[in-house]
Amino acid sequence: MTSGPTRSWPRAAAGRRSRLRIIAFLGVLVLVAAFAGHTLTQSGRHRAAVGTTPEIRTFCPGAGQGPCAELGVLDAVLDGRAGRPDGSAVQPLSALQLNLCNSGQAACYPQLNKGRAVGEAFSAITALRPQIVTLNEICRDDVATTLYPAMVENFPDDHVFWAFQPAGDPADSSQPYRCRNGDQYGIGILGRVGAGNWHGVSVFNGLYPDQGGLPDELRAWLCVAVVDNYYACTTHLTYVSPTVALGQCRRLLQVEVPAMRAVVGSVAPVVVAGDLNLVPGGTPDVLTCVPAGYQQTGDGGVQQLMASGDLHVGQTRTYEMHHTDHHGWFVSFNP
Repeated sequence: MTSGPTRSWPRAAAGRRSRLRIIAFLGVLVLVAAFAGHTLTQSGRHRAAVGTTPEIRTFCPGAGQGPCAELGVLDAVLDGRAGRPDGSAVQPLSALQLNLCNSGQAACYPQLNKGRAVGEAFSAITALRPQIVTLNEICRDDVATTLYPAMVENFPDDHVFWAFQPAGDPADSSQPYRCRNGDQYGIGILGRVGAGNWHGVSVFNGLYPDQGGLPDELRAWLCVAVVDNYYACTTHLTYVSPTVALGQCRRLLQVEVPAMRAVVGSVAPVVVAGDLNLVPGGTPDVLTCVPAGYQQTGDGGVQQLMASGDLHVGQTRTYEMHHTDHHGWFVSFNP
């Protein structure tokens, strides 16, 4: 009986040492996993953290005329401090039109997107290096947080900006329509200006006076005036009524764009791109809304681009997208 404790103590000590070794090993595994997780998290956040966080300005179209737009530009740009001139300033103008089906509401989201279209768009932007990106069917943070860094990555020495305009809520036109995740849903623009060429940027925006009716959201238009460089506009027109869509197209190109140019007073070229839900030769024909002197090109479907006559369409190409129901449409312009 007296020998029991003497024999049990070394075993207990050995067992304790074994348990401590196991605990220490598990602790190392936890630390390794935590470090790996931290590394992956930081890697995943890297794109959203590229460059300096831009200052955000708000542009409201007026009481009862729709929700406000936002513009994000780096502080140095807003302060009017121009960057250094370099060879990138003379890069030919180019534009990329993307419809990302990212509201979470449309049937194309569970069929194709499943949260992957925005990452695919990031890859398209970094591969093609457009100076203008027009975005349809996106959430606000897709523009401001995820895709804006793609432009910063492409043009680290130049001025880049983002703009976002929500669609209107049919129940209250002053309120934004929402993505399924609760974020604002609408249209956006990303832009780049060559270093040394900066003269300011402003936003023009609003809802169309004529809408397609339920179950459609209230369709909006968005333009940026990059003074003495270019004007860029985007829109996503109603699918409910082709006749109303044509009227919206005419409103943007024949009323809003000329009014914007008159206010800004710059003769810079104009690029308008978007999913117009209209096609050339259709009924009605999208070409009937193109102003005299403008050029039109499209992806063979509903995505169209119109450019003022001082631009000359050069290369056009489709960029294949697997996680949305529209391929990207890229257009470059010859000097």
